[in-house]
Amino acid sequence: MRIFITLVIAIILGGGGTFLWLYYGGFEGEQGVSVAFVDNYVTYKQVAQEVEQLVHLPGTEGNVDRAELLTLLDSILTKEMDASQRANLVQLALTNLNTIKQEIERAHIAQAKLYEVLQELDTASRMFSSIDLHNRAAEIVDFARKRAEFSANITSILSKNNEQTYSILARILVDEGELLQAHIAEINSATAETEKRFSSLEQLYSELVVKKKQVEDAFVTFVAVAL
Repeated sequence: MRIFITLVIAIILGGGGTFLWLYYGGFEGEQGVSVAFVDNYVTYKQVAQEVEQLVHLPGTEGNVDRAELLTLLDSILTKEMDASQRANLVQLALTNLNTIKQEIERAHIAQAKLYEVLQELDTASRMFSSIDLHNRAAEIVDFARKRAEFSANITSILSKNNEQTYSILARILVDEGELLQAHIAEINSATAETEKRFSSLEQLYSELVVKKKQVEDAFVTFVAVAL
């Protein structure tokens, strides 16, 4: 029951909760420091979730454009059709690609914000007098930094994939929908690199999911001990 109550408190304290509880004498000393850390964690969690939403962490919503793009690419590159049909599909694919590009740009911005709030979380973790609480808070920060590294690497790979896909589609469009031998050669030469990046993405997504759970589990334990 105590764990449940303290978790509820931790959630409620987001967005100015630290000031209110300290002002009204709700927490003092180490508990006050703990509340401040929790407040910073809530901000961190929101930004981390925003980043992971934008890079389409498995289990998040909003993958429609990426799914549509993959379907369009399959048709453009493997199906028999006349040049005008292919050109129309390329136009649709470029629309999806531009939407994804905007998501990636927002992910870069959110990632920069994530590093800022991580620094604030790190600063808050250093305020404890208790060695035990300091170590628990530091562990959360360490897990969170590694989680951020994974999402940053995913963003970078997605950006490279986007650029490569745009290059191929743009060339087909310039040739008015004709799938020329030059396009096929370019696609073939890029295949090995693309497969390597895809393999890296799979691993990064898997590691990100694991690290996300480690952060959350460590926070639950911290709250149970600190509050």
